Amino acid sequence: MWALLLLTWVAIVVLFLGLGAVLREVRLLRAQVDAAAASGERVDIVLPATVTGGRGGLVLAVDSGCPLCIAVVQRVASVTSGLQGTAVLLTFEPEEQWSGLSGDLRVVRDERAWSAIAHLSTPILLQVGAGGRVERLHLPANEHDVIPVLRSWGMSDRTEQRGRADAA
Repeated sequence: MWALLLLTWVAIVVLFLGLGAVLREVRLLRAQVDAAAASGERVDIVLPATVTGGRGGLVLAVDSGCPLCIAVVQRVASVTSGLQGTAVLLTFEPEEQWSGLSGDLRVVRDERAWSAIAHLSTPILLQVGAGGRVERLHLPANEHDVIPVLRSWGMSDRTEQRGRADAA
């Protein structure tokens, strides 16, 4: 009986350490992608121009099973009136899945666009040019990353003011 109990606890500890290692690697990969995007390295992703309606803007790629995605969508939806260009919520799920959460964001379901970014972890903020080329991308670690990134991308002057109001 004691041997079984000891073996169970050893297995739990090994699984916990393995999970910690995986989470560390994901965090390092996120930092690496963000550093590459911030350094001006070319992001070689092209989305169909129909995603943003042929205009440049912000694309937020999300999955409804991700709590961080929902928080980021709510944060972006709170500042959409101040954004320059279009703001699109890109998903692989039915549009109805996001009807109550998306606010003023236009929900687009596009499997071709989704497959171009499916290798990245959601949520993903993308600054997209008029032709569909991704100019910048950011993988937010929390919903508070959104406002500073939009500000640094020059997406909106009003984002800063609304962000301060949201923080208060």
